[in-house]
Amino acid sequence: MGQAEHRPPRTTAQAAAFLKWLYWRYVRIWFSFLPPAAINKFTAVAARLQVGVAGRRKQIMLEELELSSLIKGRSAGKLILKSFQNQLNSWIKQCYLRKMNDKTIDDYIPAEGLSHLDHALSLGKGAILLNPHFGPYMMIMPALGHRGYKVSQLAIQAESPRVARAGFTMLANKARYEAVEKSMPIRFINAGTETFDNFGLRNMAIRDVLNALRQNELVLYPPTGRGGRQWHSAPFLGRTANFNLVPYRIALKEGVPLIPVFLIDLTENVNSRNSARVVIEPAIEVSTGDTPEGLLMKYLTTLTAYIEKYPEHFAFFQFDMKLKSEWDDHPFFSLP
Repeated sequence: MGQAEHRPPRTTAQAAAFLKWLYWRYVRIWFSFLPPAAINKFTAVAARLQVGVAGRRKQIMLEELELSSLIKGRSAGKLILKSFQNQLNSWIKQCYLRKMNDKTIDDYIPAEGLSHLDHALSLGKGAILLNPHFGPYMMIMPALGHRGYKVSQLAIQAESPRVARAGFTMLANKARYEAVEKSMPIRFINAGTETFDNFGLRNMAIRDVLNALRQNELVLYPPTGRGGRQWHSAPFLGRTANFNLVPYRIALKEGVPLIPVFLIDLTENVNSRNSARVVIEPAIEVSTGDTPEGLLMKYLTTLTAYIEKYPEHFAFFQFDMKLKSEWDDHPFFSLP
């Protein structure tokens, strides 16, 4: 089946775009005055409503979670509810970006493992932070930038949307860009910039990544991202998934530390203004005999442990990848 068969009617899409525009332009400001506990209560109710009407999304999520053996020992219904709430929180809690700064960041996003970053930077070669599409992953940018770290984020879309779309879709994209990307205290590296490099890639600004590392900066790299031209298949969650080996090749070639980072959405026992928690793992051990494929497998061991502990943080990404697999020439999970 083609992707077009699953697109909502134009009127429905425009209505959804209008609500998104309304949120990013106005409602997020009101929400920013609410404590995270209040937002959690709101999204818990909203998630129940979504589950009641989004039958197809619910079914696909269930199928993907089952294929990845992530439901075992859990209530499928509760896991789906938590997955919907996690996705809602991931973008609604971005309302707090306007209130985050170097004085308040500890309240909004407490951090564990900052010493791993400091040790890596003491080596003078920068570090690649592996930040997957897991939970409120966007919040790693203010979490580090407002703590004084020099950070560059590799992203496919790092500029104001220029796609010629009509009506509220265009307005919603612009409003979100102004509220989110433009407010981030970091530098974006546009992965859409065409460059030629030694890693067999085009359309990825590897030159800018290397320059940032050589200036002893932190580079956020999405290991589950879909940008690139070369892919490596690896066992993951009991299936076969396709990954880009660029960060692991850079680590070997440049001697750069690879550090896994994770953002955990806080929905229970929330104190004060805590919205999410960033966890920085120790750097992946790199030895002279390692290969890019071997480093990838080391990383996937850590990523799998987090997904098995917090499957609701990965469920929406799996849903999104399933939809895109119908037209993507390099789907995240290899098709049977």
